[in-house]
Amino acid sequence: MKISFCKKMFYVITVVLFVCLDDTYGSAGNLWTYDGEKGPDNWHLDYPHCGGVSQSPISIKTDEAIVDSAWLVPFILKGYDTMQNLTMKLANNGHTVQVDLTVTGDPVSITGGGLTNVYIVQQFHFHWGKEDKRGSEHDIDGKYFPMEMHIVHYNSKYKNFTEALNKDDGLAVLGFLFEVGKYNLHFDRIIKHFSEIPYKDEHTDIETFAMRDLLPENLDGYYRYHGSLTTPPCYESVTWSIFYQTIEISEYQLDQFRHTVHENYINETIRDISDDYRPPQCLNHRKIHCSKPVVLNSKTTNRNGRTSASATLVSVTAITSLIFLMKLFRIVF
Repeated sequence: MKISFCKKMFYVITVVLFVCLDDTYGSAGNLWTYDGEKGPDNWHLDYPHCGGVSQSPISIKTDEAIVDSAWLVPFILKGYDTMQNLTMKLANNGHTVQVDLTVTGDPVSITGGGLTNVYIVQQFHFHWGKEDKRGSEHDIDGKYFPMEMHIVHYNSKYKNFTEALNKDDGLAVLGFLFEVGKYNLHFDRIIKHFSEIPYKDEHTDIETFAMRDLLPENLDGYYRYHGSLTTPPCYESVTWSIFYQTIEISEYQLDQFRHTVHENYINETIRDISDDYRPPQCLNHRKIHCSKPVVLNSKTTNRNGRTSASATLVSVTAITSLIFLMKLFRIVF
């Protein structure tokens, strides 16, 4: 049976469209995972950009960060403290919980911070671990945190997020690290809706709130480097800012992330989304900059809960110096 020319063209166009859509929106499906054959070690097989040389996340070493206060000035947040002309939708995409923003008035945006243009907020989402000793994608001197929040912005020079997604200067992401502490009422505005999105592809409208309420008070201190999306397709289009000051959240609230939102039914069982983080990638040729001098922590832990060698060395050095000063004090006085 002969197939007409029109039908042949229809088949070709259908295949081309499928391939293009899969490359652009692949991160929204379950074509990749955080473990197993479709895990991070093999993302590059289906998403070539994941094998690039400027990938994220990275391990941030504070003693190698270059201080540049003249360039990395404080951010200016526009619309972060308002609830007008804004709607929020909370979604479970099978990999994380995400809040998408729709703005009908002036855009919610950021300027300053060493950026060369206005960047408009698109969404924010979270990465977290099953245990407190892991969950963040970035680590500071080997210390991992139980959760990390990413606020994703796109460059206003492009007409929308999709156009900006694969451009070198397309995206700017603000990254915030969490620590276990006091109960954080602001995050209840998100957590209380988890029961409405227990499985993949479920979403719900939530009451609008000021995004500034979620953030730490001090935003002047942050690290800066150029990298990529931390999920497929891993485009190297992100200007990253990881802030010094952490966000406190209670153990109970973290457990809501860990146990109330799920990937989906897999082999007739339910899998939680927990441990949705990509391992650190090679820094390669890149430099890490920071907006102000960093005060080193005296103790850092890796994802196995072990104290890092560099932190131990700092502690030993501090003790040795203290003993020397005490001896000197006795001699002088």
